[in-house]
Amino acid sequence: MRGNLLGTGVFLVALAIAIPFRTHRPAQVVVVAVSLLLFAIGIATSLWAYTTALERSREEVGVANLYLLTGATAHAPVKLAMLLALAMQVLAALVGATVGVVGLQEGELNALAFGVLVPMFGIGMNGAWAARYGSFGPRVNPTAKPSNRKIG
Repeated sequence: MRGNLLGTGVFLVALAIAIPFRTHRPAQVVVVAVSLLLFAIGIATSLWAYTTALERSREEVGVANLYLLTGATAHAPVKLAMLLALAMQVLAALVGATVGVVGLQEGELNALAFGVLVPMFGIGMNGAWAARYGSFGPRVNPTAKPSNRKIG
């Protein structure tokens, strides 16, 4: 959870630096580098979370449970913090990309648009947390046959 909050903070700081200096190359490099690094971490943690969840094959693990912490996967305070971090990443990325487009001339780079990659970091962090600490329901018996018996 701390990693998700730290990564979100780093992204917000990079964006806060890059927005007023969006036409300057150093600011563009900072926001692009931070965005790509967080995206790469998000991809790696998503894959790790998925393979780790597969190892927990005695339990039913859903993709929404794993990456969006739905159901009883996480306690309310953890779920709130993780999903707020993801929401902040999405919102900041959209604001940054929108601000970056304003005043662009033909052929200029909107480096702030690279921020739209960052929410993958939040998804990966959610998955990593859920794979390690999450609770999932019991596995559904795949050999059980549905009953034709009417209820009531």
